[in-house]
Amino acid sequence: MAKHIKITEEGFKVCMCPSMPVTLIADAKQIGIGFMLAVAVSLALGRIFIRAKLNRKIYVDDGFFFLAVVTLIAGTIMTYLDIPYIYLQQNVGAGTQAPPPDFTQQLIKSVKIQYSAAVLLSTTIFAVKLAFLAFFRGLIRRLKKLEIWWWCVLAIVIPSSIILICSIFITCAYFDERILG
Repeated sequence: MAKHIKITEEGFKVCMCPSMPVTLIADAKQIGIGFMLAVAVSLALGRIFIRAKLNRKIYVDDGFFFLAVVTLIAGTIMTYLDIPYIYLQQNVGAGTQAPPPDFTQQLIKSVKIQYSAAVLLSTTIFAVKLAFLAFFRGLIRRLKKLEIWWWCVLAIVIPSSIILICSIFITCAYFDERILG
């Protein structure tokens, strides 16, 4: 590694060039996110392959699981798209970089991307919960007491998912210059 590149405690690369101000480099975060996505997708493909080989048909829990995988990939792509804006905000906030002329527009675009990623990744979480619930539904079908608890859990999961996803847009209802004021 070059002498002018230093790794911080958080794992970020920092350029310590005498002729350049200190800036953050996004490599570490991109590599970490990409690696975790690869692990998750590999495990998901393994599960799909095993279930298809054993059962030879698709169940409701498989549908929720597929939704979770798709929204995880989409949310990760949105996060990748936002990384340059995140580091721009950090560098401008730290005073190591002058804000570009269209900085306000870039901040607004970053917020839109962040909210989109938050909705997709929240959907991933609740799709996994619903996949587990659908899977366990078949296991407890004849056990009345557990079936009552299953319905209670479902009655909590569905409204909480709707509230969580909608609260993202309630907390910040504007996606233009009003967001900054």
